[in-house]
Amino acid sequence: MSSESVQPDIEPRTLRAATEHMTVIEEADALFSVTTQSGSEYTVDLREPACTCPDFEYRDGVDECKHIRRVRIEVGQVDTDALEARLAETADDFDANAANLEQQAQELARTADELRDALDRLEEVA
Repeated sequence: MSSESVQPDIEPRTLRAATEHMTVIEEADALFSVTTQSGSEYTVDLREPACTCPDFEYRDGVDECKHIRRVRIEVGQVDTDALEARLAETADDFDANAANLEQQAQELARTADELRDALDRLEEVA
């Protein structure tokens, strides 16, 4: 099996791979059994890579499901320090975006109040 490092994108499958409870057992060279927290069991082959889960088998454009990503984490093909740093950076970005959205929402609420006040003045004049 290759020890080549693969750094997955920070997207929902990677987050689930890093945070959900999964049991990974090496059955043969580069062949793993992955049992999920729901009790489902899938076979991951890192040589392809391939997985027997529906997400990998039936969704177009899925290069790696969360099970493949989890196996890569478990066998050391993912630099977990770099992944942790990227997760922290992504969380910080989400916090900044949330603060920005909150500010925009407050500005929109003030504008809505100003429009209601203008409507009230118009009704008084009419």
